[in-house]
Amino acid sequence: MNSTLPRFALRLAALFLASLGWLGAQTPLSPDRVTFYTEPDFRGEALTVEAGATVENLARITRPSQKPWAFAISSIKVEGAAKASVYTAAGFQGDRLDVTQSITDLYGELRRSGGTWDRTIVSLSVTGPRPTAPPPPPPPRYEERPSTVYVVPQPPPPPVVVRPLDIRAVDAAINRSFRDVLGRNADPQGLRLYRERIIREGWSEEQVIRQLQRSDEARGVDATTAITRAYREVLGRDPDAQGLNHYRAQWRNGWTQGQIRDDLRRSQEGRNSHIQAAITRAYREILGREPDPGGFANYERLMRDKGYTERDVRNALMSGDEYRQRRGKK
Repeated sequence: MNSTLPRFALRLAALFLASLGWLGAQTPLSPDRVTFYTEPDFRGEALTVEAGATVENLARITRPSQKPWAFAISSIKVEGAAKASVYTAAGFQGDRLDVTQSITDLYGELRRSGGTWDRTIVSLSVTGPRPTAPPPPPPPRYEERPSTVYVVPQPPPPPVVVRPLDIRAVDAAINRSFRDVLGRNADPQGLRLYRERIIREGWSEEQVIRQLQRSDEARGVDATTAITRAYREVLGRDPDAQGLNHYRAQWRNGWTQGQIRDDLRRSQEGRNSHIQAAITRAYREILGREPDPGGFANYERLMRDKGYTERDVRNALMSGDEYRQRRGKK
């Protein structure tokens, strides 16, 4: 074995073998670690990385299904004092997301360059533990002398800073809850009611959703109509019989319209629809035309295999001769 291989790489290899059961009890896992999963809610195939290890290119690591780990991660579990930094390109390049707590679904995490973090991670590093908090100050010390007691004063504790809630963020959460459950934005009365409950009573967005699901309006929403609308919004078509029956069952289990739309977006057809819409929109807005077959196939491959975003496609089109010639004619 090459003795110059960094210790963290050896440790990562040992962890990977241990996850397959090849090293048994010889390699106990550190309590400070991060586990990456191929499905939301910490399901699917798993890759555990201890604090201190890095992976420069996930395409070089194969999952148990023999597929690479690049562009495969959908949820992240943080354990102990570890934290992770993940990137959309090899060599710790591209967009970066710092993860300090577990994320059940990366589809809900947005990237600055556009799109979500779901299945976009290509390289990563795990560090930890965090610096420990300083010990509390010792109690006051008393020095006794005859007839006199001296108290050594201690500095006052730092003030507790309580920041007010961002009203715009509260209103956005309320409107998001209304769209998820009722398919519409909140009316003024509902906005005032739930704003008061979030600010004064400490309600969470999940509590707002549960309350809306118990409303008469929510009970009156027709499942078939809601599912059909979700299919048209995400996939641009009506649901097939199998999909309709599947989401009717999920509806009875308490799924909201927003959960159905999110699930459709995560499907293979939903990903394909997103890629097609992004490339078509870029061509129309940058070059003023529909994408040609060759160009579409090229950018589809880049978005699917290389993690290109819609912004990357736009930048590539703007750097081409056709765009420069088009600008010169204006």
